[in-house]
Amino acid sequence: MKKFLVLLVLAAVAGTTIAWGVNKRNYVDREAYFASFSMAPSDYDSLTKIRSSQDVDLSSKARVEVIGELTYDFGVMSPNTEGEHVFRIKNTGEDDLTLRLGATTCKCTLGELKNNTLAPGEESDIKLSWSVKSGQAEFNQTAQVITNDPYQVVLNFEIEGKVVEDLEVVPETWTFGEVATGEPIELSGTIYNFMDQDIKPTKLSFSSQEMTDLATFEVEPFRPTEEADGPRNIARQAFRVKIKIDAGMRQGAVSQNFVFGFRKLDENGEEVPVPDSDGEEEFDYYVSTSTQGRVVGWLGMMLNSKIKGEPGGGYIFNIGKIGSDDPLIVKTYVVLKGNERENTKLSVSGIVPNKVIKARLGEPLGRGSMTLYPLEIEFMPGEETVARLGIHSKDYGQVIIESDNPKVTKMRIALKFSVEGR
Repeated sequence: MKKFLVLLVLAAVAGTTIAWGVNKRNYVDREAYFASFSMAPSDYDSLTKIRSSQDVDLSSKARVEVIGELTYDFGVMSPNTEGEHVFRIKNTGEDDLTLRLGATTCKCTLGELKNNTLAPGEESDIKLSWSVKSGQAEFNQTAQVITNDPYQVVLNFEIEGKVVEDLEVVPETWTFGEVATGEPIELSGTIYNFMDQDIKPTKLSFSSQEMTDLATFEVEPFRPTEEADGPRNIARQAFRVKIKIDAGMRQGAVSQNFVFGFRKLDENGEEVPVPDSDGEEEFDYYVSTSTQGRVVGWLGMMLNSKIKGEPGGGYIFNIGKIGSDDPLIVKTYVVLKGNERENTKLSVSGIVPNKVIKARLGEPLGRGSMTLYPLEIEFMPGEETVARLGIHSKDYGQVIIESDNPKVTKMRIALKFSVEGR
């Protein structure tokens, strides 16, 4: 039995030693054929195929230089169109530079090479051609060129860009942040026309009739430039849109579509009629974008993990459970915004239940574009526990903040709490 165990141990040691030797021979005692490269799966697979198909001549003095960047941002393209871009390379070494295509996602031409080689000092073009399909938001094309430069065995050329429809709205979503009740809302953006014919803006509106009735639209046409508009300078036309929405929007989140109506023009500048489904002439086409923001009252609260705003205005203050040993006073801040804050004084006008809760406002504190009022809420426990946990709309305590300014509407603070009896 002992001899068997000894033989078993010796066999394990021998096996381990042999395995270590095989791994060392295969993976450690190897020459380095490539410079450093990313070990992403695609790069690893490509280099493995190259290495298995031919050995790299480490003595080669061919050197490839890319004139420019390996990645080119083509900008914007319309669906179902074709594009091309030319990269340029140079042999800066002492031996002939050999080139051949590897994996590509588009048509790639290596220029006019003699026997696929480039003599020392010579340059050549590498042209990528591709087409853009509809239904894409972006496009990306790559071409791999394999060389005999031992320091740059593989060159990965890449084209990237964005696919735009006939008209592009910039930005994709028009936002106005938070605006106080009684103040106007201002929005702006740009419409780029990439069609092969001019257009004429017609009816501008919102999906909300309330917003449309309060809105004034201003459209300024201009010619895009590369300096101001970047890759969108290839657009045929551009329109700068400014919108002012008068005061009167209800409090809460705003999420509506802005609709830009237009008509196509022929080569003589005449409107091109298009029949609708009933065969009647219909002139207008439309492009739309989302508009978002929030209309808030002049009065607000400093938000935190316990204080949340309600969609239609007002706030919920989740105070939680107040035990027999917990402090009975909680503090927060009421916020007064807008240009009326200098002419406004606040006060507490209502408390529910008033036998359990007291509330008082401190002296106002100026903080830039707003004024903060310290608010103290004090609980007065009785013999029994009082709980208002917000199970339904009437299951809240509340504090009402009111102003002496008719332009500043009052604010309701709903309270969720439980106070143990003492």
